[in-house]
Amino acid sequence: MFALYISLLPEFFLLFGAGIILFVAHFRSSNTPKTYFTLAKFFVGMSLLSTVVFYNQSVEPHWFRNSSYTTLFKVLIYLAALAAFYLGCKWFLNKNRSSMGYYLAAMLSLLLLTLAVSAQNMLVLFACLELSFALNVYFIRLNLDEDITKPVLRRFLFGGALSALIFISGLLLFYKLGIPYDWHGAYAFFETHDTAAWQYSLAAVLILIPLLYMLGIAPFHLWFADVIGAVHLPVATFITFIPPVAYIAVLIEVLSNVFYPLYPELHRFIACCGALSVLVGAVGANSKTDLRRMFAYVGLCNWGIVLVCLSWLNDNGLLCAFICMLVYLLAQFGIYTTFYAFKSKGEYLSELSELAGVSEVRPYISAALLVFMVSMLGTPPMLGFLGKLSVINYLIIQGSYVFIGLILTALLLLAYAFLNVIKAVYFDSLTNVFDRADKGVYICLMINLILVLISILNPKYLMHDAEAILSTVL
Repeated sequence: MFALYISLLPEFFLLFGAGIILFVAHFRSSNTPKTYFTLAKFFVGMSLLSTVVFYNQSVEPHWFRNSSYTTLFKVLIYLAALAAFYLGCKWFLNKNRSSMGYYLAAMLSLLLLTLAVSAQNMLVLFACLELSFALNVYFIRLNLDEDITKPVLRRFLFGGALSALIFISGLLLFYKLGIPYDWHGAYAFFETHDTAAWQYSLAAVLILIPLLYMLGIAPFHLWFADVIGAVHLPVATFITFIPPVAYIAVLIEVLSNVFYPLYPELHRFIACCGALSVLVGAVGANSKTDLRRMFAYVGLCNWGIVLVCLSWLNDNGLLCAFICMLVYLLAQFGIYTTFYAFKSKGEYLSELSELAGVSEVRPYISAALLVFMVSMLGTPPMLGFLGKLSVINYLIIQGSYVFIGLILTALLLLAYAFLNVIKAVYFDSLTNVFDRADKGVYICLMINLILVLISILNPKYLMHDAEAILSTVL
């Protein structure tokens, strides 16, 4: 029994770390952004270590269950958080602003998101996801420009409240139909009842819509680009990379272990949302001149491809979705890292016109931006080619030629958007005096490129080990 309670160490470290950040902020006057980064880094690192050690230990398996599947996604979340924390510290140091609120909210968000990944009950899942999503309100308010944040916050609160009401409606319908809230009970219920009944499909859709909304999947996507354009850069980095990994993990878990008997009815809904996201993301990327908003739509397109791969919910589909997700995260994080190098007179730039001619003074950063954009398009020999090739091969096997045509069309549209970025960076005349980039930016870019290179030369983990882990969820 003691060993089982020891398995709570990851959650304990995150919660204790948040408490220590508050304690230091209250009782220590000489704090810098690096102080809170050091604390957050230490406790997240300890959570990562203890998660790996106790990967299959659970105190209350009816409420939370740890496995190799949950560990895989939690490790990705922690690693992404550590990278985001490091870059965020550079931003706060440059701005000479307190980072206490950012790291405190991020630690609490990590706690709730990792609990959601391990959740085995609808009520627990609702509490963890809604509380973590509500923390975005605090993240938005960290931006001191009220002219920007007030309308965004108003729209976000309305959409978030509507999403929560839909989730509650799904839970109430579960109760009315007599469907148990725990994974095992719900799965057994659907297996023994007429899955063609429309009430069961409606209950499933009412649960899935909030998940798709939080992930920013079309047609529930408008909040994401809106928020990313309004918050400051460290918050945008955190929201872009950490929560979506948890949402994808939860979505796969719920579809596999709760709604799998209903999947013939749900397949079309999931596939349509994915296809719509691919199209809307590609078109939306061409309509934006703010780089953060542009790549928010690029992310929507890539998450749509992931969702299309998941729509059949088989081993090959899960593997293709995971590869596509991981390749996208590496490329997108590389692009976001370059954002921390584009600053003039202490201000971080994101408008495309402000980056005109930047390659003249930041050739290595500009080259890295180009490499990651090319990778995101799936052009050989970049890592993105492995992701897109696996998706195309999978869709050919499934006979889904319409989806193949849609994805290829979307990639052409994204290529046009990226050409506009390349034109501004490489061919337009220099208009700004750019500050010197922090060494940490170059370090992150180098590590990212090394990971990409290793994955290209030895994709065994992506193609074999990950498949063995993902197959356990089905």
